[in-house]
Amino acid sequence: MGLIQCVKDQLQVVQPAPEARFYTVKRGDTLSKIAHAHYGNANQYPRIFAANRPLLRDPDELYQGQTLRIPR
Repeated sequence: MGLIQCVKDQLQVVQPAPEARFYTVKRGDTLSKIAHAHYGNANQYPRIFAANRPLLRDPDELYQGQTLRIPR
């Protein structure tokens, strides 16, 4: 087996994505309520749902204490 002689690790991002925010679900929260608080529009809840798809199967099933990613 050969040895690795050089590793090029100079990754450059042309257009970096804005950092996400995180929100911990509280009792009584809904995605619409969270969307209204963060975006000023409850109808933006699909953005939050899509960003948390691996965690959420249904937009109506939130659990107190869950941490959700809130995309900017």
